[in-house]
Amino acid sequence: MPLSARQTVVVLSILSALAMLYVGAYQVRAVEHLKCPLFGHGCEAVADAPFARPFGVADGFIAAALYAVLLVLSIWSPRIGFVRHSIQTVAVLATVANVLGVFDMARFGAWCFYCLVTTAFAPLLLWAAFLL
Repeated sequence: MPLSARQTVVVLSILSALAMLYVGAYQVRAVEHLKCPLFGHGCEAVADAPFARPFGVADGFIAAALYAVLLVLSIWSPRIGFVRHSIQTVAVLATVANVLGVFDMARFGAWCFYCLVTTAFAPLLLWAAFLL
């Protein structure tokens, strides 16, 4: 049984928020080491990189907040015009942030599994947001 657009936004927002909360927890040292499938210590290198703290805030928490906003708005009522447009706007912001993060990782020469997973989810999340 396929998921509806709303369910897709909810599921992908939850998965992405959890992944980014984990990265953010490492960035503030609430977690001692990041388990990084496929890339060894790449996740830690990326999380500790200078570009991973825009405005002095751990980008894992910024991303988790974006996904939490998407989650709350999509649970609230995407049938209301301004809520639907807000979901679409936040989904675009999250997608742009993910793409910029991939460019930063490429220039840096290390890769974060969790960041790449949320980036892989971004097109589907964006598509579902615009189907609401």
